[in-house]
Amino acid sequence: MNLDKEKFDYDALRDKLNDIVESGLSAKAIAKNIGFSENDLSRFRNHKLCLRRTDAEILSNYLDKVVIPKHF
Repeated sequence: MNLDKEKFDYDALRDKLNDIVESGLSAKAIAKNIGFSENDLSRFRNHKLCLRRTDAEILSNYLDKVVIPKHF
């Protein structure tokens, strides 16, 4: 159990998720890779759901590892 009292920045996580999806990685692939339902991830992206802290940390850790190649 994470007892860290530091506030988690859900808005920054949502922005990062949306930027990555807009760059080409599908939300469906992200959800599958981290074991989330596609519906829950979509609801989070659209401000309809607040993730549990542990789920937000899983998503954040995954997104930190994503690299989208730049097109020249």
